[in-house]
Amino acid sequence: MSNKTNLSFFNAYIQLDKTCADRLGIKQNGLSTYMNKLVDMRFAPGRSEVLPKLIKYRNCRNKIAHEMNAMSDAGDVTKSDIKWIRKFTKSVANRTDPVSRYERKAVRYSIWRKIRAGFIGAAIAVVGVGIYYLLDFLQII
Repeated sequence: MSNKTNLSFFNAYIQLDKTCADRLGIKQNGLSTYMNKLVDMRFAPGRSEVLPKLIKYRNCRNKIAHEMNAMSDAGDVTKSDIKWIRKFTKSVANRTDPVSRYERKAVRYSIWRKIRAGFIGAAIAVVGVGIYYLLDFLQII
């Protein structure tokens, strides 16, 4: 059973890696690149729940891939881990994962800052013109 579970885990991990690579527009190291982005995005929603699991799963994957007889050994991987990886793969593909959610918020924030700066600039211009006309009316200038 552990061999089957480890093989299912390994295949789910490979699918997640490919999905992350596709999502990020790269050819390889998709999950590592995704994790690096997640580390850099300190305020990404869900980061504190996802990142530790991804680190754990990367370590399990490396053990299975690089250690002798690791595929047949009973490991740290359970069926619920495989289920989580598959669910997370879907969230990356659907762009509901922490990195995608953070990027959407960053775009909205950037747009809002530009709009706010435009309003502030317009308000300053209106006040400036108003002061000019007031000073002109009072014949100060």
